[in-house]
Amino acid sequence: MVSAETWLIWQLVDSALPTGGFVASAGLETAFQLGLVTSSSDLDQFLRTSVHTYAYASLPFVDAAFQCTALPTAPPSDCTGKLFELDHHYHILNTNTAVRRASVAQGTSLLILYLKSFVPPDAVEHRQVVVQEIKRAVRLNQTYGHFPVCFGVIAQLLGLSQDNTRQLFIFMFMRQIVSAAVRLNIVGPYQAQRSLADALQASQDALERTQNLSVDQACQTAPAVDGLQAAHDRLYSRIFNS
Repeated sequence: MVSAETWLIWQLVDSALPTGGFVASAGLETAFQLGLVTSSSDLDQFLRTSVHTYAYASLPFVDAAFQCTALPTAPPSDCTGKLFELDHHYHILNTNTAVRRASVAQGTSLLILYLKSFVPPDAVEHRQVVVQEIKRAVRLNQTYGHFPVCFGVIAQLLGLSQDNTRQLFIFMFMRQIVSAAVRLNIVGPYQAQRSLADALQASQDALERTQNLSVDQACQTAPAVDGLQAAHDRLYSRIFNS
């Protein structure tokens, strides 16, 4: 029998999920146009480097948001207050305009997806109130709605385990880069799947290294990738938003 959690994971990794994940390249488009990533071996190295820095910069916020939302006795205002702090912290950590833009777009799309697709229309409960408050605060420019924070919140409310949440978050990031590589014609669809399969070890290593990392320890570990992402808006022509 398929468990509800397994079925939900399949839904969340579906390319048809309307969260805008495939409009970002995580700096790959810049690297390609600069001639830094032009082959499958270059792509494999880019994947290894990117997953390491993304895990260190983002997973602590996913974990913190996941744990914060799990507190059943806390009033919604306490929960959202802590989530807003996490959101602002993540915004400060990521100074790139392109990265911020992509993160906010995916995060707010995830909030809307939850409210429209995963909550019964007549449901009035703690979990719905928290998401509605975050969405309202984003609309009023009181917070940003960054993807790692929103992902941790939604994963907790949907009943995913923390391990599955972390693994899913990293897989979706890696899949996003591989998809971008195909559309940039760096590799074909078959080689892209090989690269994604080969990225398993690097992903596992990143997950293990960030297992107990706090948000105060979150950091960027690859300045070159950070620079590529920052240069994205300076490209003469581009097909991705980051």
